[in-house]
Amino acid sequence: MKEHLHKHKEGHKEKELNSHEEGTSKIDIILYIISVILFIIGFIPLLEPYKMYIYIAVIGISGYELLINGLKGLFTFNFEEETLMTIAVISAFVLGDFVESSMVVLLFALGEFLEDKAVENSNKSIRNIVEIKPQNVNILKDGDVTVVSAKKAKPGDMILIKPGEIVPLDCKIIDGESTLDTSNITGESKPQRVSGNDNLLSGEINLTGSLKCIVTKDLENSTASQIVDLVYEATNNKGKTENFITKFSKAYTPAIMVVAMIIGLLPTILFNQDILIWLRRALVFLVASCPCSIVISVPLAFFSCVGRISKKGMLIKGTKHIEDLAQAEYVAFDKTGTITTGKMQVDKLVAEGKMPVKEMVQYMYNLEKNSNHPISTAIVKEAEKKDAKISKRVDNYEEISGHGLYGKIEGKDVLFGNEKLLEKYDVTYDKLVKNAIYLVVDGEIEGYVTLKEEVREGLENLKSNMKKHGIKEVIMLTGDNEKSAEKIAQQVGITEFCAGLLPNEKLEKVREIKHKGKVIFIGDGINDSPVLAGASFGVAMGEGTEIASSVADGILISNKISTIPSVIEVARKTMKIVKFNIAFSLLVKAIVLVLAVVGIAPMWLAVVADTGVSLLTVLNSIRILKS
Repeated sequence: MKEHLHKHKEGHKEKELNSHEEGTSKIDIILYIISVILFIIGFIPLLEPYKMYIYIAVIGISGYELLINGLKGLFTFNFEEETLMTIAVISAFVLGDFVESSMVVLLFALGEFLEDKAVENSNKSIRNIVEIKPQNVNILKDGDVTVVSAKKAKPGDMILIKPGEIVPLDCKIIDGESTLDTSNITGESKPQRVSGNDNLLSGEINLTGSLKCIVTKDLENSTASQIVDLVYEATNNKGKTENFITKFSKAYTPAIMVVAMIIGLLPTILFNQDILIWLRRALVFLVASCPCSIVISVPLAFFSCVGRISKKGMLIKGTKHIEDLAQAEYVAFDKTGTITTGKMQVDKLVAEGKMPVKEMVQYMYNLEKNSNHPISTAIVKEAEKKDAKISKRVDNYEEISGHGLYGKIEGKDVLFGNEKLLEKYDVTYDKLVKNAIYLVVDGEIEGYVTLKEEVREGLENLKSNMKKHGIKEVIMLTGDNEKSAEKIAQQVGITEFCAGLLPNEKLEKVREIKHKGKVIFIGDGINDSPVLAGASFGVAMGEGTEIASSVADGILISNKISTIPSVIEVARKTMKIVKFNIAFSLLVKAIVLVLAVVGIAPMWLAVVADTGVSLLTVLNSIRILKS
């Protein structure tokens, strides 16, 4: 039990994440119950002659681990909580305070047990993330399936993912349809439908159909592995507050021992006071002053914050970034690939001839269905919406660069393209719509479509949602033209934007904002990398470029911009809890320390000031997981 907490205090997070040991075994619980029964038996008057031996048994059964670790710390000059407790227990026993000595052990053991359980529960969310990393993969070769270590699979290998299995590596579907549970990676609880050519991320769970896929990234570079690496990095990368607490505890404990010695000896030396009275007060002072509540609860709060934010679809590269995230007052966004998906969608679909809209879409779909162009993707999606995804044979297909497409469908000459295509084929028209893509059948214009950038879901009230969470200003920074930027800004409710910016100009804008306060920047591309590195807290989109991810402080795996306000709120709540835990711990200890010096505080109150306060601050820290 104590070993687990000790690891936590020392910051060995990676070992904690890999540990599946139970903090307290059933045998420990039984021994503790026996100790409590013996402690109560010790109050029976008939057993007064054996009282000392009974309480020795109590201390031996429940406090053997405490005493062993405490004595080791004493002889190695490693003055930690166990060392202070051991000195107090042994000294109290020697002074004849058998009941108080035993009570210290029992209360300490109970507090450790409860703290251990609380810490164990807080680690579950992080441990669940670690367990998404795959072990094996089903390799498909010549119709046979071979199970091999995920480390051996390489990009280009064919794999089979069966229903119920975790997607082992980043890959692309080449055959099959299924639904995926993506909550491990994106935090999205709703199952996602996938089929041919869709990309899968390792760590997602295949729920229904079998999928044949081709590996796109090896184990080291796949999403699940990167997430696990980032979790380890996050838990070992301490912030200013955590580093201060670590340094504070190393200097604090020896100083407290010196003060306790002065309290115990100086009144007797200078004023000829009763040494036993002052030694007891020094022991109470020693126990009450243990910094356990701060040393455990502060790292645990940051640790819980990393876990909670990861559940919202973002990974943070170190708890040191949580403070910057919590203090942010400004948020800046890139446009393409960040606020928008980088894909196109149909804006208007207008029929100008006799042909019905659904039939128009059928012609468009059959010309565009075999292309990966963004326009093609938008048309295919529109065909799905209009139930017009009906394949027809296309003869004499031709793609005319910069103009559009030509093909013969059911004996009819079909054109789908811009104004240049109409001029090339001498198609007459009365009035052209700017940026429209026209459908022409046998020389007659049947209608047109206009396209717009696809905005990510849930961003309709982006600015107002940010304002609710304490963000003073939301601004969009883009290299795109003014008109396009204004259109997107209006869609998501952003009034402040700067268009036509080069990467260095984006960086200058962010630096200007930083003069006013901490700024979060969210982007996805190579051109965003300087700004991501220069912002107070840089967030890379999960589907963005590798260089953007490498320089950012956080990665939005879910690609859901709408979660940013709640992520900020979790960080702010964490910092409030950390500050409260520190202030509450110091206040309670200060009160008990004063009472100890004047002889009012009994030993059990000192234990409550240590173990009791530790438990309360630990429970307060894990509230973050419910944010």
